[in-house]
Amino acid sequence: MKVGIRVLPSGKALKLKVGANLRTGLIEAGVAIDSPCGGQGTCLKCKVQLTGVSRKLSALEREKLSDAERQNGWRLACHTTVEAAGEVRVPELAVSRAKAGLGMLGEAIRLLPNVQRRQFELAAPTLADQRADWDRLAGYLEETRSGAVTAGLGLLQTITGRLRVNNFKGDAILVGNEVVEIDPPDAGREMLGVALDIGTTTLAVGLVDLDTGKVMAVDAEMNPQIAFGADVISRILYMQESGEHREKLQKELVRGLNQLLLRVCRQTGRDRERIFEIAVAGNTTMLHSFLGLETMYLARAPYVGGLSRGQSLPAAELGVQIHPRGKLYLLPAIASFVGADTTAVILASKLYESDAPRLAIDIGTNGEVMLGTKDGVLTASTAAGPAFEGGKIKHGMRAVRGAIGSFHATPLEYTVVGGGTPRGICGSGLIDLVAELYRVGIINRKGRMLLPSEMETPVAPELAERVRERGDQREFVVYRDREREITLTQQDVRELQLAKGALRVGIELLMKEANISAGDIREVLLAGVFGNYINREKAITLGLVPPFPLEKVHFIGNGAMEGALRALINRKERQKAEEVAARVRHIELSGRPDFESNFIRSLELGDKL
Repeated sequence: MKVGIRVLPSGKALKLKVGANLRTGLIEAGVAIDSPCGGQGTCLKCKVQLTGVSRKLSALEREKLSDAERQNGWRLACHTTVEAAGEVRVPELAVSRAKAGLGMLGEAIRLLPNVQRRQFELAAPTLADQRADWDRLAGYLEETRSGAVTAGLGLLQTITGRLRVNNFKGDAILVGNEVVEIDPPDAGREMLGVALDIGTTTLAVGLVDLDTGKVMAVDAEMNPQIAFGADVISRILYMQESGEHREKLQKELVRGLNQLLLRVCRQTGRDRERIFEIAVAGNTTMLHSFLGLETMYLARAPYVGGLSRGQSLPAAELGVQIHPRGKLYLLPAIASFVGADTTAVILASKLYESDAPRLAIDIGTNGEVMLGTKDGVLTASTAAGPAFEGGKIKHGMRAVRGAIGSFHATPLEYTVVGGGTPRGICGSGLIDLVAELYRVGIINRKGRMLLPSEMETPVAPELAERVRERGDQREFVVYRDREREITLTQQDVRELQLAKGALRVGIELLMKEANISAGDIREVLLAGVFGNYINREKAITLGLVPPFPLEKVHFIGNGAMEGALRALINRKERQKAEEVAARVRHIELSGRPDFESNFIRSLELGDKL
């Protein structure tokens, strides 16, 4: 038996089976819902407000939801069983558009795209010259460029009429060596390309005019797969359950990309069908999911995927809505958990040209560490987890309007993304909070939150009064008004320690492998969406990175997007990417005998490890 469910605020009408899990039903119906833990009941982010639908309360909801939340109909979708018709109000998922921005490398890229325009003017057929239409065009193009050219069936089926209506003149658009379009002469139609970064949390695109190399628009959207889990492991587990699940994730990702492409084209007044190529960066799991490849063995020793080399594929085969014969170029990956996004960062930052040690850190759900030396580039991958994106944090959220983005303890002040009343804490705010509370003595080196009676040095009364115990949990009240409280809990600190420890141990062991110290590092580049918002001083205070001099630490924004842009605008950069990926030496941290001891040590706060 099915009952009617109305989803607010969209007004979408669903039919769900009685007895079905509400979270599963919403996701399968295409409703975006925040669910970083993949329905395991640990993140508490899938809160929805019910009118009807279900009367039951699970033990977890009784424990974790406030009295006011329960009375106002708020429930955890993953713990709700559909019982009757009704309404479900789902909070909107938001993404900061600033996350899409290109970085600050500032280097001009030579315009040499894989997409090319070739003007032609052919002699019309005669009894003395009976060459076939395609042979005539192909022969002309091959005379004016090196190498043979090809065409797909879709173009061949239309070439006879196109050549004759334009008196055998026009512009041939090639992607690589394939002719994909024939434009009328002097039509003035643009050639567009897209740089794409498929992040675990965010999709980011840059729309580029390939005639000029100008970036026309940059935008981002939440990766719709976020509803299936915040990290790659949870999504791999979901895909392992069935081929239908793997197909579901692939379609969701493509759907989100198509919506994003449509939006940037509308913003610029451009035609989506004039996009001839997309250069794609992303971690290995995301690229496997994008292509619908098996991911089971990525998470099992010896951690082997189905694809790592760079590939050019027809976009239409995946349902990506650009030119019907447009292509996708996937940058090469390095290892199972060091993907094409890492290759792109190395490409953008030119770590492969380092004559002195240079460190790049891509901070996110999966943290990649790259070390460039005169002897080559070393990489390592760390499972930082979702804490940097607000996942598994009681009042955590992404860096969107309402998030506390920075914090200072003395005097007590904070900033809110977009201004107004705070609604939660994003990753940069979380780092600031823990670093500042550690600095003033409310949190000790081991990460334990101290009551005023336990503090070695008294702290300001306005801070001390904010520390309290609730049951067996200690917490610091960051904000309160009549309607809500935002707190930092002891468990939140532990989650950040795990993320911080994973990233720090990757840095430490990579430097150990190269036999260099922190003092040898000439430059530290913080890449990634999240890395661009971190306070450098607080990151060092926390011990997230070693105590490098601040003048050595630089932000480069979304380095993966920068690398994808280079591969889109200059085809020689693709050759360089392939060479880089083949030469990089990947260090598998989990296989090292010193990993566990170093990881435990890296959990401690401070910069004197």
